[in-house]
Amino acid sequence: MAPPQACSMSRVGDATVCARIVTTIVTVALRSWTQHGCAPVGWLAGARDPQLGRVLEAIRSDPGRQWTVGQLAAIGAMSRTVFAERFRELMGTSPASYVTSVRMAAAKNLLAPQGPTIAETAHLLGYESEGGFSRAFRRHAGISPSTWRRDRDRSPELVG
Repeated sequence: MAPPQACSMSRVGDATVCARIVTTIVTVALRSWTQHGCAPVGWLAGARDPQLGRVLEAIRSDPGRQWTVGQLAAIGAMSRTVFAERFRELMGTSPASYVTSVRMAAAKNLLAPQGPTIAETAHLLGYESEGGFSRAFRRHAGISPSTWRRDRDRSPELVG
């Protein structure tokens, strides 16, 4: 049995129509993905700028590392000044604030009821003390890590 004509791309314009349909579907999917908070922080800026993309991936891969502007600039193959300016321009925040936001997103996932203790979570994410982590978490989420953990299963809006 022969495939339908539209699948074989034998008619004039079939390839263009298919390309437009795919572009539309991907655009709708990406919009939904980002609007529902599924996209990693800064993914679009990373997609637009390969140098910055390497930096964002390094931070997401190792959020507990004690990142410095110099280390991040080296990953992006930029001077510290150029890196700091470009990062703020594309991300709308400082590198340190971005690292904190990545750490807090990771913390929310780690703070599952059967996950590591709060002290272990703090250590995994590069905090020297549980207290320092708890203060940062409260500033970011508006509630303590223990409250987040306790209420997570009861409040679907807290997940992720």
